[in-house]
Amino acid sequence: MMRHSRLVIVFTVILGTLPLWGQLTGSGSGNSVAAFVNKKIITSGMVSDQVFKNLRGRNVPLTPEQEAQVKVNALDFLIDRELVLQEYKEKNFDLPDSIFEKRIKDNMLKNGFTTRASLVRDLRRKGTTYDEYARRQREEIIYRIMLGEFVSTKGIVISPRKIEDYYIANKNQYRRDVEVKLQMIVLKESVHGGAEPTRQLADEIHRKLVAGDSFSVMAGIYCDEYARSNGFRPTFDKKGRDGESGTLAKPLEDVAFSLGQGQISGVVQYNNQCWIMRCDKINQQELRSLEEVREEIETTLMSVERSAREQKWFNKLREKAYVEKLAF
Repeated sequence: MMRHSRLVIVFTVILGTLPLWGQLTGSGSGNSVAAFVNKKIITSGMVSDQVFKNLRGRNVPLTPEQEAQVKVNALDFLIDRELVLQEYKEKNFDLPDSIFEKRIKDNMLKNGFTTRASLVRDLRRKGTTYDEYARRQREEIIYRIMLGEFVSTKGIVISPRKIEDYYIANKNQYRRDVEVKLQMIVLKESVHGGAEPTRQLADEIHRKLVAGDSFSVMAGIYCDEYARSNGFRPTFDKKGRDGESGTLAKPLEDVAFSLGQGQISGVVQYNNQCWIMRCDKINQQELRSLEEVREEIETTLMSVERSAREQKWFNKLREKAYVEKLAF
């Protein structure tokens, strides 16, 4: 009974911050089974819908490896989410219907529907029903409430020493206007016979570089761009910040700005090309002080700790459940 009361209290906090569940994704057309979660079936269509949600707003194409990982992540999320919903039922929690009804009414007004009939007409146009719409909202609310109750930041203390250690280990993240001078070996799939032969060639080049071969020499021989400059990019590359794009595509930027001076990246497959990068020089501008970024680091570390708690709880739910993933 006490737990039930605490859930109601948690809901009142979450209600003000939970994004309204206004837009439904299209129903998945795939009926093949992706996973069993006790007696519940997760279909390939449900996974496709979740992938669509996760990638919404992303314009950068994914590599085949990234696409496969996105599907794995989407399926894992749906499994954990279903386990949480089943835990809610198993514990006999029963939040008042008035909570969910209020949520639906708030959602209607948020999206410009002044009557239930107008909402039903819009849902029918999208190929779904009011009952399905209400069920999805109810499940989302339950999922968020359960996370808030069983996975919280309560009791997590981030010590000043831990913040300082993180700052020292990640100083490059807290520099203003960081620039890097890069050497690149770029292999185009259209030149080297397709994705697989290009990747094999890139892996072979990378092995030679790791063994000590000259990056400049290898770039001059193999690079489909910048060969005349021995792989050097013409200017310093800048990292995107404050909503502005950098000079590199995001998948390349993430790798390039994680390199130390003189370090060589692994092979990056992106945009039908294979890339190997070497950081020749880092033009490090002003370093933000620890005091400037202390709260930012604390928030980051708190998020890491909460994610660890969340995963630990999900693992416990999986241990007592029947979960089977299938190829789809």
